[in-house]
Amino acid sequence: MLTAGRRERARRETAAKWRRQRIAGIRQPSLKSGVITVGSGFGGTGKTDVAVTLAAIFAATRPADRVILADTNDDMPHGYSRLGGAPVERLPRHRRPLSIRGFHQACVEDRIKVYADLRDAVAWLQGVAVIRGDTADECAGADFGEREYLTVLGFLQCMSNIVINDGGTGLFAKLQVATLLHGDKYVFVTEASQLGFWSIGQVFSRYRHYEGEKERSLTEQEMKHLNGLMDEATVVVDKFAESDPEQARWLAQIRESFEGPHVSVVATPWDQSLANRVPLDLGAVAGPTLDAKLAMAEVVLRGVDRAYRRRQGLPEQTEYSGNGERGPAEPPRWLSEPLPPAAAPDSPDAEPDTPDVRIIPAQPAAHSPDAVPDSPDAEPDIPYVRIIPARTESDSTDTEPTVLQTGTA
Repeated sequence: MLTAGRRERARRETAAKWRRQRIAGIRQPSLKSGVITVGSGFGGTGKTDVAVTLAAIFAATRPADRVILADTNDDMPHGYSRLGGAPVERLPRHRRPLSIRGFHQACVEDRIKVYADLRDAVAWLQGVAVIRGDTADECAGADFGEREYLTVLGFLQCMSNIVINDGGTGLFAKLQVATLLHGDKYVFVTEASQLGFWSIGQVFSRYRHYEGEKERSLTEQEMKHLNGLMDEATVVVDKFAESDPEQARWLAQIRESFEGPHVSVVATPWDQSLANRVPLDLGAVAGPTLDAKLAMAEVVLRGVDRAYRRRQGLPEQTEYSGNGERGPAEPPRWLSEPLPPAAAPDSPDAEPDTPDVRIIPAQPAAHSPDAVPDSPDAEPDIPYVRIIPARTESDSTDTEPTVLQTGTA
């Protein structure tokens, strides 16, 4: 019979191995360009939380790639502030990072030509290049739809491997449709409730039968692409509380009705550090929630990889096993994998969670002592994000942990 200490040690080793496999799975696909659209049927489901978490995880785990978050949500563009951006209303116009419409104008005027131009024009937050959403006055009188988005996307795909669109809730807004018509992956965010269950069927059905605007109907190829996105979508049930019987019942119903060979359903638990309007800090996220977010990020990126392979006519004979190796093809049912075991907080086996892989933000680079934080000359914080394998008991005390860093000093 195992002692309590050995059971806890075995649990921690299992959890650490599971997390290493998820990170290896996220790092594995060799993406040339992946465009992900995050949307929802109604507000308050955690759409922006999912978008910024995906962006931060991809930036931290894939340091060789350039991850861009484009806030295409005209209703509530919070992605910029959720990653730690200062309120643009407090900044003079010449100091504000470019918004999505401003970025389009810069592209049209040939002011964005190379990566260095992009780097200097947008906000860099937690290793992510953020093209913020427009304020109300910036939206006024500036039409922005498919043609404009396609211009922006053409530049972004030349300069990055992963583009994440934090989309809106309007089903057929021109901008929202554009992000889907020219994207590789649709991530639909909802909640474990009757309304959440209803919204999945409504949104998916309407997009499958969408034929376009009066002035421009969809081509057969575009309709096929839109249907393909719905058929391969990832449904994220955010802010899920397993202890709530009502939520558990609706999650089971969502999985029974929508999860299939390709459509994936992920449940990510609620954590206070992910509250709305609170800047994201991956290091402050509870272990079980971070594990669920890592599982979500792996599933989404695998879907992007499949879409890219299909578009390029490449075979899909192999799938990633999550441990950095390729295995034989099998039905993509990754979401059926259980999360690593966790001891109950009050159980005798419970100890502080210290897995050997953690994602934590490092301290931002020191600023000039002459710059006042709220002054026009103050540079925004551009923190690094590090993935640090923590020391295990068998490690030498003289060995420093391996550090992967991303960001711009």
